[in-house]
Amino acid sequence: MASSPCNYIQVAFAATVVIFLAFLFHLMPIGAEENDEAEFNFVAAGDWGCSHEALNTFSMMKSMKPELYLGLGDYSYELSADCWLNIVKSVGNSFKISLGNHDTLSQKLQVYLDEFKLEKQYYSFNYHNAHFIALSTELNKDKEREQLKFVKNDLLQTKANKNIEWTIVFFHKPFYSANSDNTYMRRTYHPLFETFGVDLVIQGHSHNYQRSYPLLYNDARNSEPIVSNKEQSQYEDPSGIIFVIAGTGGESVQPLNKKSFLASSYEGYGCINVEIKGKSLSVEYYSDSNDTIDKFMISKNSPSKNVDKKTEFQRIEYDEPTK
Repeated sequence: MASSPCNYIQVAFAATVVIFLAFLFHLMPIGAEENDEAEFNFVAAGDWGCSHEALNTFSMMKSMKPELYLGLGDYSYELSADCWLNIVKSVGNSFKISLGNHDTLSQKLQVYLDEFKLEKQYYSFNYHNAHFIALSTELNKDKEREQLKFVKNDLLQTKANKNIEWTIVFFHKPFYSANSDNTYMRRTYHPLFETFGVDLVIQGHSHNYQRSYPLLYNDARNSEPIVSNKEQSQYEDPSGIIFVIAGTGGESVQPLNKKSFLASSYEGYGCINVEIKGKSLSVEYYSDSNDTIDKFMISKNSPSKNVDKKTEFQRIEYDEPTK
């Protein structure tokens, strides 16, 4: 029996629809189920100044072709921020800052907020399969309470986001250091970060490079964190948080003493390069001569743990600084 012209038209129309849908599917963005394929790198350094060493650090960072730059505070040590802003202006919005003690002096604070389009000194953002939180270590008591409330809510939302595999926090004054510690924020935030599975904390202020083993908070003596893993460079689903200091942007270099919680340290200028490939994260510290000084990797193989909001989330309160 011969097919009618109408049937031919229907078949041709159906074929056209199938081809069009296939084309649309090809253009669709990668979904959550393909998130493990996320691959990118970012760099970080703090305590810059505006000298030749700062220019060299930034030039080295650019050569690594990062998608993001993280500033760890203390940029210009002059009355004006202009000299440092001129160094980094070529990368535009890909530079994300946290603020240090030298950044809140005179009129520089508002300049930095305006330049980087920030409403507050703390904020967060997602990038591929990673979540970044920038904190301020320079807030008064009332503003710090607001920051803590923000961080709690932010971490809770991040934990519920199945597209996020990594949580990275960056700020200026470090929690644990061979030089000086931010003790009051440490008492508040380290337990909070543990509860919500923060993977990496990146800091400045100490003008050197320091990298801890995975650390657990020590309730009995918070100045002596518990080292959960003494492996030197390979960490699979580590218990505890790795803290990195890279206050090596160019202002000066400070000597340091070895601490039992440190896996690696270095006195010299440089920066870190962090590469994320799905469920693996590698960190490499480069000296100003582009030599690798330290390298470690974190990999994830187990599913994320659920957080009991009523018991863990609400028990952590702001611990006021001691005088």
